[in-house]
Amino acid sequence: MTMRPTRALLTHAILFLTLAFGVACGDFSGSSSSSGSSGGPSNGFISFSASAADISAFETTLYPELRANCAQCHEGNGPGSPHFAQTNVTASHQALMSQGKVNLTTPANSRVVRKVADGHECWSGNCAADAVTLQTAIEAWAAQTDTGGGIGVSGALASGTMGLSDGILDTGTERYRNNVIALWEFKEGAGGVARDTSGVAPAIDLAIDGDVEWLSNWGVALDEGRLRGTAEASAKLHRHIADPGTGTQQYTIEAWVLPANIVQEGPARIVTYSRNGGARNFTLGQVMYTYNARNRNISGEMNDGGTNGTPALQTNDDDQDAQDRLQHVVVTYDQYRGRRVYVDGRYTGDGDPIPAARLWNWDASYRVALGDEVSGGRPWEGHIRLVAIYQQALTDAQIAQNYEAGVGQRLLLRFDVSEWMGPGSFVEFLVSDFDNYSYLFCQPTLVTPTPNGSRISNIRIAVNGNLATSGQGFETIDVPAVAGRQELSRQCTVIPKVDGVDLDTFTLVFEHLGGYENITVYDPVAPAQIPLDPTDVPLNGMRDFKRLNASFSALTGQDPAVAAATFAEIEQQLPSDYDVRSFVSAQQVAVAKLALDYCDALVEGPDRTTFFPGFDFGLPPEEAFDTPGERDLVIDPLYDRAVGNGLASQPLHGEVQGAIDLMIDDLTAACVAPGDCNDARTRTIVKGACAAVLSSAAVSLH
Repeated sequence: MTMRPTRALLTHAILFLTLAFGVACGDFSGSSSSSGSSGGPSNGFISFSASAADISAFETTLYPELRANCAQCHEGNGPGSPHFAQTNVTASHQALMSQGKVNLTTPANSRVVRKVADGHECWSGNCAADAVTLQTAIEAWAAQTDTGGGIGVSGALASGTMGLSDGILDTGTERYRNNVIALWEFKEGAGGVARDTSGVAPAIDLAIDGDVEWLSNWGVALDEGRLRGTAEASAKLHRHIADPGTGTQQYTIEAWVLPANIVQEGPARIVTYSRNGGARNFTLGQVMYTYNARNRNISGEMNDGGTNGTPALQTNDDDQDAQDRLQHVVVTYDQYRGRRVYVDGRYTGDGDPIPAARLWNWDASYRVALGDEVSGGRPWEGHIRLVAIYQQALTDAQIAQNYEAGVGQRLLLRFDVSEWMGPGSFVEFLVSDFDNYSYLFCQPTLVTPTPNGSRISNIRIAVNGNLATSGQGFETIDVPAVAGRQELSRQCTVIPKVDGVDLDTFTLVFEHLGGYENITVYDPVAPAQIPLDPTDVPLNGMRDFKRLNASFSALTGQDPAVAAATFAEIEQQLPSDYDVRSFVSAQQVAVAKLALDYCDALVEGPDRTTFFPGFDFGLPPEEAFDTPGERDLVIDPLYDRAVGNGLASQPLHGEVQGAIDLMIDDLTAACVAPGDCNDARTRTIVKGACAAVLSSAAVSLH
């Protein structure tokens, strides 16, 4: 019978890790080499200019509150984005305003105010009071500006004025709708139910439970809330997809989502068809920067009989596919390619870890839920704008078509510039009611019967006669008018709401247009050199969960299948990122547990004689380890393969040898007289030595 390492050996392994970690880690003199956004200086810094008066007003009003109460997450080292509580006041101002977090015209509508009012990390325990504190600071800031944070456009080189009511509904690209069997568009805007509008009976209408807020632009915002269908209605998914007689054995999950952050784990459930945290038919979830797809099928390679849909297909960590912005996320499943994930119309390239198989073991009694597990405990925070489920695996072209079609109501606003460019000229924007606090302006296009080659530059958007205090993403436009219909930019920008969709009006202001010029003058302020990561960071990084698993497999020569069950069980406990500063003791326990699985497979398998040449596994411990030479037959291969000789950042051979010698002394102390221990004990001691080295910082740091 195979002997597993004892708890004592695990303790020794962790103690050895502490020793090795102290040798390998500790150099914090390095700094990030990331250069930041494209187009910036190559030295790793970005520059930013703003009104000196506005920054000064910010510094004496809101900035102290942000530094005192938000720096833990938003200073630049924590998980919060944007970094509006940095030590550099200009950098904080830029981060705050570039993402529309403050509304100086209507401070109560500022995102930083509403977020805290809704319960986000309020510091005093009274969220309403903390929100008022921020609102009061913003009001004081606005009082120090000339026009509540805006710049009047009277007499400027400006377009005609438009409101959303003047827009033309954009029919654009039609969505692909064939074979859809469940569809939630969230057009209700109020009430306790989100309707299934697919037209396929029975409708899976979702009851709202917990903190769910309707969005004015079609969608729901979730913060510890969820939407759930009944088991009776949800059963139509089983009938159309998985039933052996009527099911297609393929499906697609399509979702337009805006994750609230990129630190959610669990996986946090976005869309699930399941019973509880351990039993599902399918799930789309988020794990930090990745999307996670689980699916139950009859494959013999599924963990735990496939009841939990694992092993999951998870997008590559390095790609960071999940972002805290509006994204189109699609999961397809068919009998040829298995699971595939698409983000913003693009296949992520991540292959299914197991072959496809029939879905005949789906459970028809499970329920559909959005934003959390059916039974709770796996909440996802963010906005859901649309969810559709199809009884077919959509093709790449069909997925791209739905991505191009977009989500929500989109309007064409055509701003008259005939005064400057000639009769019939206008600049067209694709505009949508983005969320409860902002609008999304996209793809400005010049349409004119008389393109004359004149310069078009610095387009800014005014709301109710004042230039928006943030979101001026089209200031960098500088092109000649050379075509009758000319796209000026493919980008989008977020403009803050002031009085709401029924009252807000918009005007475009130009620096150059049709041969006319309106020079914009800003208060002078020296550009601030802002390091993208202003703090020193360790030169060493942690191997994350996937790399640890792959490293253990490569170093021991064992197939990852030998530790598949343990890896699936402790995956969320293993390190999830590369920052060694976030490493905690619970993660080390998981690392050691995984290492023990690989070492057990090595020592109990046929590869042990190759890995440890000359060592006699048939002897009892008092004979197998009674000389330094015999011990070196175990220690030297482990050091050579897992640590490496002559490396400046690794423990020395003598240090590793001394630590393992002490461990062997402890574990052979009870083996005094012949017969006290047998060869099984010898193998167990070798496993412990193997796990101690494998789970040490010599391997987990890189």
